[in-house]
Amino acid sequence: MDEPVTTAELLTAWREATRAAELAERLSRLAAETADRADTNAVASEEIADLAEQAAAAATRAAERARAAAIQARAMAREGREERLVEAETTVSDARGVEADARAQYHEGEAEARRKLEGSAPG
Repeated sequence: MDEPVTTAELLTAWREATRAAELAERLSRLAAETADRADTNAVASEEIADLAEQAAAAATRAAERARAAAIQARAMAREGREERLVEAETTVSDARGVEADARAQYHEGEAEARRKLEGSAPG
């Protein structure tokens, strides 16, 4: 029938059971630590994702503001250019008018001087 188990065999079996229990406990702790790290990593990943979304929203707002500023600057530049062109054309026109008046006065003065010279010449 069954042979009786010796104390040496019982001791060996007890040691193996103890080692197996210790190994199971270490594996259980390792699994718990791994789960904790995974949870910490998941929380950190969520925080990073939130920060990335906030950064993207801020970048979008900044781009919209920059575009609006560019549109406004372009409009102001065009308006200012048109005003400067009108002012320049007015200045040119005024200068030509002054030049025409000065020329007319010069010719009148020259004609007057000739008449006086002709009138005072002995004859």
